[in-house]
Amino acid sequence: MRNFGGETSTLRVLRFSEEELLARATLGNMNWPGPRFTLEQIEQIPAIAHYFTRWPGKDDFGLVAEDPDGKAVGVVWLRYFDPTDPGYGFVAESIPELCVWVAEGQRGRGLGTRLIAGILEQARSQALPAISLSVEAGNPARSVYERLGFVPAGPYFDEGTLLLRL
Repeated sequence: MRNFGGETSTLRVLRFSEEELLARATLGNMNWPGPRFTLEQIEQIPAIAHYFTRWPGKDDFGLVAEDPDGKAVGVVWLRYFDPTDPGYGFVAESIPELCVWVAEGQRGRGLGTRLIAGILEQARSQALPAISLSVEAGNPARSVYERLGFVPAGPYFDEGTLLLRL
């Protein structure tokens, strides 16, 4: 566990047994503008469910932010997809897609930035070439991603697909 500059959250490695946390995080991400999906619905939509089912894949990894009571208040994970079952931010089979979620009440305090910085540190230590992500139009998180160096993936990708070369 690491404490960040006097902050009350600590980061730890995302465990094999935390599919339920990833499902809750994915639900939160899908409902960022307001209620659109239920947990049961996202479990039934393969294009969404593959972000949290069968966790982890061969090379997937992540971090969890916990409050002083040990409750998960944020999570970031890198997930590899292949062209036959791509994620929304799929760029290439060798480039994992970043997912990040911060609990309501914890947002706007830099926790998402700390989570992403932590996963970028791990990605660089593994010599990953890049990280991609997908962000919907209007999502305020886009400014965080851009501040961290993510840029549009290019003309052949959706405008919400961002890439950070490492």
